[in-house]
Amino acid sequence: MEQRKKNVALVLSSGGPRGFAYIGAIEALEEHGYTITSIAGTSIGSLVGGIYAAGKLAEFKKWLYSLNAWEVFSLMDLSIGKNHFVKGERIIEAIMEIVPDVNIEDLPIPYCAVATDLYTGREVVFDHGPLFRAIRASISIPSLFRPVKFGLTTLIDGAIANCLPLNRVQRREDDLLVAFDVNDVDEEEINTILRQEHEARLIDRHFQLQKQAEFRDVIQDFRNETDMGLVKRLKHAGSRSIEVLKDVFNYQKAFNEDDSLDYGDNYYDLLDRTFSLMNHKNTELMLELYKPDILVKMPFDSYGEISDYAKAREISDRGYQLMKEALERR
Repeated sequence: MEQRKKNVALVLSSGGPRGFAYIGAIEALEEHGYTITSIAGTSIGSLVGGIYAAGKLAEFKKWLYSLNAWEVFSLMDLSIGKNHFVKGERIIEAIMEIVPDVNIEDLPIPYCAVATDLYTGREVVFDHGPLFRAIRASISIPSLFRPVKFGLTTLIDGAIANCLPLNRVQRREDDLLVAFDVNDVDEEEINTILRQEHEARLIDRHFQLQKQAEFRDVIQDFRNETDMGLVKRLKHAGSRSIEVLKDVFNYQKAFNEDDSLDYGDNYYDLLDRTFSLMNHKNTELMLELYKPDILVKMPFDSYGEISDYAKAREISDRGYQLMKEALERR
């Protein structure tokens, strides 16, 4: 029986908090006897990949798992500037207390991170120089983190130029190319949710119309009671009409609010989804050009809220499971 190759060139995509899945995925690879011989990442992929390459993933994981939602939020040095909401320095400084900075060329395995030149769109690949300079540039999500000045260039998130840098990882002849993409789209699941929301709105609309008809009947009854005095007529119809009117208002309010879900709950959701869809389409193109031996996918709808950065353990466990299943299928 042919001995399967066990050396891995690992590529990690961008993806915000979903990137914590890479912690569990790397653990699954090692538990199954695979050796990661090189690594390339974009954005959160560059962060987790760089920390692994520096040999500090266990320490980072322990610290990350200890953070609650408030502590995660406190690491975001809010600064409402003309082009960003978060400076992005506090989180890097906190991580550097656990993972001392090192030059990329001195890491025990080859590593690179990808950023994007804001003005030209050129892909900027960091394969030497300070590790955290590369990571900070690669994670500069537009409009969220402050862009990074590097020489004459201004750098933003690497996902704009190369979301899944399959073409940048150093790969030896006997290396398996393994990629983890957390920007997938589960169309079947999305269509199921949209159908359910549509059906719920139709039901709400049905009840709303029922209540409106009921209210009209109450008013008509009120008008028909001509043999009563005004006070008696109000007492006769009053309590019922008030309750029905409340129902009409509540159903109308719910119906109108549901309509807004089609376009995102707020500005951040709309921007985030647009960015994620762009990443997904860019990744599809890269996968057409470079075929990984093992490809693991996670839908971008799985985790994406700011609050999900406090769910590192849960997301990492999901990454472990997805990688384990992929390896067992091989």
